[in-house]
Amino acid sequence: MTPPYRVSLVNLTADAKAVAPTADKVELGLLTADQIYQLAGNLLKVDASANPTVEPGIIVQRGEKGWRIAAHAGRLRMYKSTSLFDEYWTVETSKGLAQLQPFTAQATSNTSRSTKSRPAQPPRRLQAVRSIAEVAGLFALGVLLIVIGFWYGLPHRKLSDLPSDVVVVTADSERSSVFTAVAGSYVTGKAKYGDSFVTITPEGRVSLGTIGKDGKPTAPFRIDEQAKAARKGNQAVIVTSFGTIAELPPDAVNVGNGHWRKLTTN
Repeated sequence: MTPPYRVSLVNLTADAKAVAPTADKVELGLLTADQIYQLAGNLLKVDASANPTVEPGIIVQRGEKGWRIAAHAGRLRMYKSTSLFDEYWTVETSKGLAQLQPFTAQATSNTSRSTKSRPAQPPRRLQAVRSIAEVAGLFALGVLLIVIGFWYGLPHRKLSDLPSDVVVVTADSERSSVFTAVAGSYVTGKAKYGDSFVTITPEGRVSLGTIGKDGKPTAPFRIDEQAKAARKGNQAVIVTSFGTIAELPPDAVNVGNGHWRKLTTN
């Protein structure tokens, strides 16, 4: 039996069948892999178009490691961390998650344990036939895993491709104006443990990280880089390695498709 995983929901009701009215997390406690697949199947059917600023998802944790499951364009995405800006795999159905971490590692462990309790060896002739079948099966499985590896390993998006209406600016005065317009610290939720945050300096330096258990930004940051200044019409935009960040007056920014609010300090 698969040991349970610690699961919480973001912007979802407790059954993951609808968008929650608030951004608070719903802690579901310890669940099995099958229960998580069922929640992911419900998430795949959720219509979030009425509230495009929310990003519903399922947070799965095992030990100190965490993953995030989200739905996009009729498919499920398994992010390699709890952040929407990390790399991800794409699957067509909730059962496809069984081929990805953290579930594949557990399946491998269960298989290893089950082989220790095999019955007595059959006669040699039958054993030889079985060995040939096993070799053929392993070869076919190897080919299948290579194909799956290529599919899930290849990137499904290219963040360096800018939208057609975003134009990079190079004049010093224009760059300074853009960076000043978006400068500040912004968070995805209510600045609680595990929420993502981004800090932008007036010089265009961008740092991306998460809120620690003490309620403060953790260090070192996952990303710390110099952004490029750009414009989308009259809107100030900066370009980073993980996407675009656009000003949203008076106290917010759009990070990709997400609405992040300005972090206030006491």
